[in-house]
Amino acid sequence: MMEAAVAGDMDIAELDRRARTAGYADGLLELFASAVLLTLALGWIANPGFVGILAAFVVLYGWKAVERIKARVTYPRIGYFRERADDPETTARGILLYIGGALVLVVGVVWLSGDIADPAEWRRAAPLLSGISLAGGFWYLGEQSGLARHRLVAVGSVLGGAALWLFGSGDDYSGVVLHLIGLAVPLSLLGAWSLWHFLRSHPVRQTEEQ
Repeated sequence: MMEAAVAGDMDIAELDRRARTAGYADGLLELFASAVLLTLALGWIANPGFVGILAAFVVLYGWKAVERIKARVTYPRIGYFRERADDPETTARGILLYIGGALVLVVGVVWLSGDIADPAEWRRAAPLLSGISLAGGFWYLGEQSGLARHRLVAVGSVLGGAALWLFGSGDDYSGVVLHLIGLAVPLSLLGAWSLWHFLRSHPVRQTEEQ
């Protein structure tokens, strides 16, 4: 009986994994993420002081729009699935620990590679911090969705941030803007292709009238 229970738990876990993967396959999350990153980049160019407020507004109301689109596009094709939410305290603690670790890593990089008291070195390292920070979110998303493309975006985020740090001048924070745009453009293309493929491979099932 114990083996049957374990097998049942594995079946449930596998079904849950497949449902989550199907729910992320429509590409809407990638399109939403690209919109957020572009908003951050444009907000940084216009006025860095309002970037946080602008990002919060886009995330709050933009995700509601995504859910409405999912209700019309995704759920009629694959069925409705509500993902089990993680514990908020555990999630917040994990995010803080990850960001703190990324910051410590960047401080170590600046200390080893340049003058830690030079503001230009910190401006030059800002894209690296951005790349590592955003990579954590996309890697976690890959763990949740089971889709390799999310992990590839995470790796690309780190590599892009590292490249901008290596070849940056440190004159200003333009490297951060370039990193955000450089991540948003492929995300939008990936999201558009995923949505097109999803619509083609998951037609709406027509119910026959009796």
